[in-house]
Amino acid sequence: MSKKLRRGVKLYIAPDILGWMDDHDEPVVKDERNNTYLDPRNIDDKIIIYERQVKDWFLAPATKCTKTWNNGFIIMMICMSYLEGVEQYKSGQSSNNNSREFFKRSIHRLYPNKYDDNHLDELYSEARCGLFHDGMVRGKIIYNYSFQEPLEFGDYDTIKLNPKKLLEDIKSDFKAFIESLKSDPGSRAKFDRMYSNL
Repeated sequence: MSKKLRRGVKLYIAPDILGWMDDHDEPVVKDERNNTYLDPRNIDDKIIIYERQVKDWFLAPATKCTKTWNNGFIIMMICMSYLEGVEQYKSGQSSNNNSREFFKRSIHRLYPNKYDDNHLDELYSEARCGLFHDGMVRGKIIYNYSFQEPLEFGDYDTIKLNPKKLLEDIKSDFKAFIESLKSDPGSRAKFDRMYSNL
């Protein structure tokens, strides 16, 4: 999720955070909201950049989408991408060639002891792979904002998904993760190892 700084190219690495590499290959990162400079090598500044990326590019727009019933696929796509991405930063490891396991670990963390691996394998294939490889969920996914649970594996080869509820759980998860990044040395070290704009 981190965007890389490049020499001579000014780009937004997060909403209202502009960055580039100067002529001496030193990073310059300016938070235009606060008119301050950030150091993309400093863990606390990395957390500021990452939090702004996830909240303002993904979670806030997804929340706006919940006001209309026909935006469920957009919300699902944002939720599905969050799960694997955040798990990399929580674990301090790349999900390269292991995205299914990272996806399932993230769901297990969000909903401890609630779903078995076979169901999560189906969710991965039907929702995550459907959205990112086919451009649409596959046949078992049914979504509705009125479903009682964020995820429900029912009869008749169906997976019921309430995008609003899943998004709310993800927003709570992200808030807790940011808090742990600010205070827990282990979480900070794993994140610092994985996240870089350089």
